[in-house]
Amino acid sequence: MPSTDTKSGGSSLSKALTVLKEVCCANDPMRFASIVERSELPKATAHRILNTLAEEGLVRFEEHSQLYYPGYGLLELAHRAWSSLDIRDIAADKMREIWEETGETLHLAVLDRGEVIYIDKLESQKNLRLFSAVGKKGPAYCTGVGKALLAYLPAEELAEAIRLQNFVKHTATTLSTEAELRSELVKIREQGVSLDLEEHENGIKCAASVIFNYRNEPIAALSITAPVFRVDDVRFELFQQRIKAACEEISKRMGAMASA
Repeated sequence: MPSTDTKSGGSSLSKALTVLKEVCCANDPMRFASIVERSELPKATAHRILNTLAEEGLVRFEEHSQLYYPGYGLLELAHRAWSSLDIRDIAADKMREIWEETGETLHLAVLDRGEVIYIDKLESQKNLRLFSAVGKKGPAYCTGVGKALLAYLPAEELAEAIRLQNFVKHTATTLSTEAELRSELVKIREQGVSLDLEEHENGIKCAASVIFNYRNEPIAALSITAPVFRVDDVRFELFQQRIKAACEEISKRMGAMASA
């Protein structure tokens, strides 16, 4: 089929997608005439497509107002798609991008019963031995990824997670009370970045941020870790900016709202 500049050209699938996008992306519910005008499709074609989309639950038509709305079937499709996403795959390119830029260690972690589990790791290109390993658990209250995840838990879940912390002093800077941790979590929510300033391991600094899913729930955290002698204030600030931006991008891929 020859190419055309009008939306009426193309396959049946492309036409159906054009109609669906018009309905879903409109600021307000649309009338049939508006859909025809914006899609540049013949009335009969647009009507047939809308009927099919309505039968599949992808658009919804209200008789009393004569308006078309996005259908509830879209939510089911989105749920199935997002549920099958592997956060490791979604985050892989951003992790490697930061790793190639900095040469430092990258961690991806999730929260499980008050502890963090490292589910992916890119080792430093320089000599650095750390506590972490893929599959290993660590404390949440004194790690960058742990605090990043705790900071966005609902109140009841946070209370339970805090109850499970043992508040052992690993270093001189380790947070040792619930009050200290809660104060730190407020700062993390305000700044969007969680810092581990030699709280878990002496001589190690970490900047982390949280990743949200399509329900705006914290599902993972990403961090960059380096020894203090390789990280001056300027470089550490860059780490924070890069990790925050990466998590925001990964969150968008997971369907999170921008306001998260």
